[in-house]
Amino acid sequence: MPTYNRARFLHDAFESISAQTFTDWELIVVDDGSTDNTRELVNKLSATVAQPVRFIYQANQGPAGARNAGLAVALSEYVAFLDSDDCWLPHHLHDCIQSLDANPDVDWVYGADRRVDHATGRVLTENSFRQADRLYPCMNIHTRLSGRLHIIDDPRAVCCAILHDYYCGFQKSVFRSRVFSRLRIPPYRVGEDQAFVVLAMKEGYRLGYLDDVHLEYHVHDGNLSATTLSGAVDKKVDGFRELIRAFEELPTRVVLNGDERRALRKRLSRDYFWHLGYGLLWQHGRRQEALETYRRAIRLWPWSLACWKTYLLAALRTRLGKAADQDKVEGMLGRSVPENVDHGTLRK
Repeated sequence: MPTYNRARFLHDAFESISAQTFTDWELIVVDDGSTDNTRELVNKLSATVAQPVRFIYQANQGPAGARNAGLAVALSEYVAFLDSDDCWLPHHLHDCIQSLDANPDVDWVYGADRRVDHATGRVLTENSFRQADRLYPCMNIHTRLSGRLHIIDDPRAVCCAILHDYYCGFQKSVFRSRVFSRLRIPPYRVGEDQAFVVLAMKEGYRLGYLDDVHLEYHVHDGNLSATTLSGAVDKKVDGFRELIRAFEELPTRVVLNGDERRALRKRLSRDYFWHLGYGLLWQHGRRQEALETYRRAIRLWPWSLACWKTYLLAALRTRLGKAADQDKVEGMLGRSVPENVDHGTLRK
């Protein structure tokens, strides 16, 4: 359990671990430089469970550094992560470990999450694998079924991981510890989980998923995830730049084939243009930055007519600078935006 100034969430996180129907576990809490009462609260909560709890304190290194510190001392056959502001459902460990036991060729099993607004308790997404009864792209690749486990065996799996997202975040997964014998989580504060999927697949590790909810993911102002960053625009921009960096540096960590390199350029172009450039910079009036980001995206993937149209219209609007013409061009610009890009959001 990596944690940083999350004392207000720890009681619920401990309760969700204690409620697991699989009970043969040890908890390693890695405090990543907290300045609140995390240490005292962990000591108090540890006394309420029968299983062993270890506490590690380190200077702040971010979530990847905290997880890697826990991995350095973990000795078990299986490893699971729980972010301290989220909660596992009671069946999570049991069902994932049962699937791993039954399928020796599978190294990483994960389930879906339910996204909940922490302040109000309102359910934002019932199942992260689908939205409005539409499966996300990586849920449509080929799998073979073993019991309830969908084992990914599609030759396009790596390209799909680069282009999209398997929604297999660390906190809703269970791994064989051998995954981390050759890999460590890359040191990004945002996007390290998505990059790690590519690294694991390229290393030959096999993934499988259970199509039900395993985690209650709490959305709040302190989230680091690229899909839930909230608060000031600068924070959102910095978060998405960090996600982009995680993918830009993939070729320094793993050898990609031709199809995978093309998928990477296409993904980076999309993230630069629609998510960072249009969804954040342009929508918040940072036009020159947006135009520069558009140009960078087009250099990466110059075959998108929607990008060219949006860029040219945006450049025209910026140059005109007249209210009447701006309204006209804005109407034209809006019609060129893909359906999955919302104003100021970070939806995938």
